[in-house]
Amino acid sequence: MSEAVGPVIALWALVGVGAYLIGSISSGYLVGKVYRNVDLRRVGSGSTGATNTFRTLGPGAGLLVALLDIAKGAVAVVLARAVMVPADRDVVATAEAVAAVAVVTGHCWPALLERRGGRGVATGFGALLFVATPAWATAVLAFVIALAVTRIVSVSSLASVAGAVGGYVAFTASGITRFEWETLAFFVVGGAIIVWRHRPNIERLTRGTEPRILS
Repeated sequence: MSEAVGPVIALWALVGVGAYLIGSISSGYLVGKVYRNVDLRRVGSGSTGATNTFRTLGPGAGLLVALLDIAKGAVAVVLARAVMVPADRDVVATAEAVAAVAVVTGHCWPALLERRGGRGVATGFGALLFVATPAWATAVLAFVIALAVTRIVSVSSLASVAGAVGGYVAFTASGITRFEWETLAFFVVGGAIIVWRHRPNIERLTRGTEPRILS
């Protein structure tokens, strides 16, 4: 890293704060209020994510929230990349990873709304699209396959985390994409956040009471 350390760290911190604030913009809360004046934190699972929106407000609202949440993750990483250019790739990769983790954190624990947000999957997808594009494809594939087999969104979400990590390991091992410790850190931290946010779902899965999205 050839850049002066102080200014670079300050920019990383700025990227992290900005990404967290972007993640804190709750698509589910806003859509719920506009659609039917519903606070998604008070109904269903209490999540402001796309799945609870789907169950509470219908597929159109659920799809809109999913797309907006994906966009949040993508925008945070793209802006982080823009802020750091021109810089060494390691510096940019760190900024991307910081932004990706921060935007997922903001989505899960927003600055407002009593820190009650979503599960982080859609926002993580958006960030992953620009942090490690090939692994994004394996994450989506794992999600789709798991949803088709189980019809349970939480299982699909957890499968997507495994698909992302497995895809990244496979693609870097085969030389298709460059291995970066910063990207791996995003997988570990971001994946841990998503799994942690799914604790209630995991408990229901162990009891056999987790609802299916399609019957």
